Amino acid sequence: MKTLTGKFIVFIILPVVFILSVLSLSSYLLVHKLLIDQMKISGQNFLRASAEQVSTRIVQIQSTLELMAITESVEGKNDSERHRFFVKIKDQLGGATASVFMGFPDGKFVRAKTTPLPQDYDPRTRPWYLGALGLPTGVMAGVTEPYPDAGTGRPTITLYQKVVDPAGGLMGVLGVDLDIESASRNLMDNLPVLENGQNILVDANAMVLLHPDKDRIGSDIGITGEELDAQLSEDIKHSEIQYKQYLGNYSNEKWYLGFHRVQNASICFVLSVPAKTILKPLHKLTLQMAVLCISLIMGLSLLLIVVTRRISRPIMDLTNSAVQVTEEGPYRDALEIKSRDEIGQLTAAFNEMMEGLRQRDFIRDTFGRYVTKEVVKELLDTSDGLKLGGEIREVTIMLSDLRGFTPLCERLNPDQVIEVLNGYLSRMSKIIGQYQGTINEFIGDAILTFFGAPVKYGDSPARSVACALAMQLAMEEINRQNSEKGLPALFMGIGINTGEVIVGNIGSKERAKYGVVGHNINLASRVEGATLGGQVLITPSTYEQVKDLVVVRGVRPVRFKGIEEDIDLYDVVGIKGPYNLVLPDRVDHPEPLEKPIPVILHKMHGKKTESSGLSAELTHFSTQWATVIVAEEIAPLQEVRIDFAGDGDEDKIYLYAKVANATRQDDRHSHSTQITYLTPMVTKFVDGFS
Repeated sequence: MKTLTGKFIVFIILPVVFILSVLSLSSYLLVHKLLIDQMKISGQNFLRASAEQVSTRIVQIQSTLELMAITESVEGKNDSERHRFFVKIKDQLGGATASVFMGFPDGKFVRAKTTPLPQDYDPRTRPWYLGALGLPTGVMAGVTEPYPDAGTGRPTITLYQKVVDPAGGLMGVLGVDLDIESASRNLMDNLPVLENGQNILVDANAMVLLHPDKDRIGSDIGITGEELDAQLSEDIKHSEIQYKQYLGNYSNEKWYLGFHRVQNASICFVLSVPAKTILKPLHKLTLQMAVLCISLIMGLSLLLIVVTRRISRPIMDLTNSAVQVTEEGPYRDALEIKSRDEIGQLTAAFNEMMEGLRQRDFIRDTFGRYVTKEVVKELLDTSDGLKLGGEIREVTIMLSDLRGFTPLCERLNPDQVIEVLNGYLSRMSKIIGQYQGTINEFIGDAILTFFGAPVKYGDSPARSVACALAMQLAMEEINRQNSEKGLPALFMGIGINTGEVIVGNIGSKERAKYGVVGHNINLASRVEGATLGGQVLITPSTYEQVKDLVVVRGVRPVRFKGIEEDIDLYDVVGIKGPYNLVLPDRVDHPEPLEKPIPVILHKMHGKKTESSGLSAELTHFSTQWATVIVAEEIAPLQEVRIDFAGDGDEDKIYLYAKVANATRQDDRHSHSTQITYLTPMVTKFVDGFS
């Protein structure tokens, strides 16, 4: 709605799409209902025709049996005559008639069929004979339930008729076997099932007699567990229900099911057809309509695009330029004024405005090289942003510093020092920006950063800890790049403290900076001084706000000068939650030397060493750690320089380290130190000494 193209879409394309969609949906639903209704009618007609054909067949056979019984009662026949007569009747009945036979009270059995029977076969034990004996008085004929044929084992029903003499005595039982499978196949030839449908035959107890899946024969039709099959099985077992149809989901697909009971026989025909077979023409029509509608909409859209381009091109140019300025992207050149009307005047005014914004952003970007963009934004967007003064605010201060950078500068030429420092500061600045930290200043190789000003964040302590861990993780890539250039590795310590400071514009009208002032900054600096390379130490004030997120390796009480009580410093190695950062375990245990190396150990005060050194022995050594034994105990965190023997000052070999801990060994003290500055000459000297 905010553009001409949008209005055309809303008022032309969308109504057309809506109308076509309504028409298509209405047509689809109507045709869908008609096809489903037609499927129900076709299915019902198929089932009724199948059942009526079988019923008619049964009536025909029963009439034939009745005539045979009369003939048998009036005319006496011998077994040979009966056999020929039964063969003739079987041929006349044809189709699924499996056999015509007669069983006698003495166990004799005459039949037209020639397939062998079991040796112990006795007609008097068969279902048809027992059924005839159980008929009520006056009833002479009946039909058995489906049962397996004694000779073939195939499902069979038998129509039987009692034969009595003039005195009413039982002469025997006539019977005609109908092979159910053959009868069903004959029906299918005359009444083919709907496409992809299944023609199933079950008995009155819903037991499957015929099924395309042979494994289903002999089991209840509802054994599948499908809701439709279960309902079908239940209804078939209710003899008063003659026929019924169903439409529902079957195996995650819509199916039609129906059954019809055969009159005068305990069997039911079941028809099962997937709905998609019936709906295939509808789906084809729907696809054709969709293609037609999409083509129509695409053609209409193309026409509208051509029209709107001619009308709205100047407006679109203004819009794109305005959006580009809003998103702080690169400014475009001045727009061409193509007319003298209102749009031309608007274009000229826009060009003047864009030039003013370009000059403003030049000032902001230039200023932003020295302070963060957040600070610049507050200074430019706030009416009193450039006024001197500040406010008391709780912030989190982070101070990072490289270990051994001063001696490193002595070994490198100025270009290499700047290259190393710029690469390090550039990577760290980018990470600090990602976590919304404000860089207060660079102090040589140290970075003073605070979180929570000028923009307040409720999770500033967590951001600062996550930022510190990300900075430590980035050191691995920085050192890899330094190694490729033949430059030494760098190690960084980070201290974090949270507390109230004065934050605001500090300085004079001629020169000012946005910064922080307060004793909590000094405390952060001292915490950083207590770190070893690769460590992140935080004060209790920070820990209390992040304790549910951080993973701490240990806690160390430290007494700082000017502070009466020890302060617990927490060694953080990971943070959970949305940041999910963990420092790798980089413990590098020093290897014991074959024999101790005599060295001179100097305590460092700032950047200077004491006038005289201490005699010591180097007993263990690696690229990051060294163990030195000295008579005097040296306090943890003390910076030291370890000198190796050399021929002159120009050949002096030394390393810088920081005492991690000290243990007493007899009358001397063993000090574990973390190396902060190491040259290849030291490693070569140690290897050559042994």
